[in-house]
Amino acid sequence: MNKKYIREGRMGTPFSYKTGAVVETYPKPMIVLEFDIGGLDVVKQPIERIQPQQLPDFCKKDQAALPPVTAIEFGLLDKRKFDLSVKSWDNVIALNFLDVVNCLVVNGCQWKTVVIDPVTGLSNALIGHIGVTESKSMDDARQWAYKAGVLLERAIMVIQGLPCHSVFILHCQTDKNEITGEIITEPMVPSSFRQRLPGIFSQFFYAVIENGVPMVYAQPTGFIRGLGMKKPEQAPLKIKADFRSIYGTDYD
Repeated sequence: MNKKYIREGRMGTPFSYKTGAVVETYPKPMIVLEFDIGGLDVVKQPIERIQPQQLPDFCKKDQAALPPVTAIEFGLLDKRKFDLSVKSWDNVIALNFLDVVNCLVVNGCQWKTVVIDPVTGLSNALIGHIGVTESKSMDDARQWAYKAGVLLERAIMVIQGLPCHSVFILHCQTDKNEITGEIITEPMVPSSFRQRLPGIFSQFFYAVIENGVPMVYAQPTGFIRGLGMKKPEQAPLKIKADFRSIYGTDYD
């Protein structure tokens, strides 16, 4: 029987316990590609932080020998002096991310779950890479935003192709159309890609805290569209945010 994997996107505002609910409860061992410095501070699970150059050795380990959570924190890879050239810093992060993803593809992914947190950080790194490699395109947002959207979609699709669960944590933004007056909350990613991004996931949720309990909305609600699950039965409006509450035993 073919193994089934989740390909989840989880969007929400700051402090909606997006990262914590996923890292604490999703299948282990897990590797987290972390762009948000301090994003794992809420996690109680043991975390082993590694450098990208250590990843090939970890890929060779038996799954049972891996720590519960392995993390590569891109924002802390090098100690740098303050630098006003954002493009060069983000370009370094983008190149490190490229090496990490290709390592997982070539050497094999031994982890049960891969988490990218947040996609906003990955987007910034890709924009910085474009700024270094195609600096002229930075003069026109229509050019660099489109290219960043293309690179981001490629990255997501490659990671979704790994033999494991994948979860992408996303920030969101709420905008009002000045012509129609329509208000909509969408993923905070460059270009019009944000409008179709939910469709490339098998599950796309909106994270909230209600009465102190982390929850996810699994159906469109208010100004938020594109939520749902690709499963035969209709998902409930909202569910507790932990893995078992959402998926039950469907992916055991």
